[in-house]
Amino acid sequence: MRTMAFGVPMAVVDVDEALAGAWRPHRFDVDVVRVQDPPVDRWPDLVAAGFFPKPQVLTWRAASAASEEEFVARLSGKDRQNLRTARRRTVESGLSVKVEQVDSALLDAFLPLYEAGIARMTHGLAIATQNRETLLAEADDYFAVCIRDGDDLVGASLNQQSHTRDEVRARFSTTVPDQRQASLAKVLYLEVVEVARQRGFGWVSLGSDPNLYGHLAKPGLFGFKNRLGFSAIPSHLVDPDSGSDQADRIVGLSALTDPSFVLSYAPDADGTPHRGERLRLELFTTDPTVDQRPYRADYLDGVDVHRVARRP
Repeated sequence: MRTMAFGVPMAVVDVDEALAGAWRPHRFDVDVVRVQDPPVDRWPDLVAAGFFPKPQVLTWRAASAASEEEFVARLSGKDRQNLRTARRRTVESGLSVKVEQVDSALLDAFLPLYEAGIARMTHGLAIATQNRETLLAEADDYFAVCIRDGDDLVGASLNQQSHTRDEVRARFSTTVPDQRQASLAKVLYLEVVEVARQRGFGWVSLGSDPNLYGHLAKPGLFGFKNRLGFSAIPSHLVDPDSGSDQADRIVGLSALTDPSFVLSYAPDADGTPHRGERLRLELFTTDPTVDQRPYRADYLDGVDVHRVARRP
């Protein structure tokens, strides 16, 4: 029952164990109680017992729009200003932004920068390094958006093109860890959208995240992608073969950030969760006065705050 998932203490139970409270002897030893692939007809019972049915994986997507003006018009005035500022700082710093081929020379420059970024994460995985040979073998399906200071690479996004999905997906990206980091990332992704539009793709994706923000993916990453105009949707709506469902109950924050959250399936009018695109953000914190504003989004069906007692 009790296990560790990338550093998070977790109790994995079946539906009957969840409803009977068989996990309670472990409640001070775990942060998450999880039911994997619960039958949909048992979701109402799980909700009543404090569990939240949710997609296991979220995919971040946005329509490329007819023009950049149309794309950024979706953003708040503050976010549009932040994008303009990011671009201006890039120009003032003498940096160049251009599209490059994905080849051995580029990966030799990209991977050390990428690995350094992964090393700064508590639970980072250098997936791009593990997939170096695959990236080279499939290079024709990729393009890179690079930011350079002279010849030095200071930021890059490796992007996969899929005509089947009508999508460009930013698969791997990194920037130098300095005061320009957030600005460089914004410039990178805005350029990815522009290239996707020029090449006739209708959608752009910022990849997929595990649906537990506060662990591998942090709450700040969720806010960053939101502010760029992307929406989180269940991954199976994009790729039917990806992801599955879970029902989580968060009971502690020993290995998770405070706050942490999941995006649960939003309920229908009768209160029953529906396995569709509508999601609701379930925020877990020791502080009931936590600021919810960074986690709100128009496409979400609201934010609910749940108090988690401090760990003994």
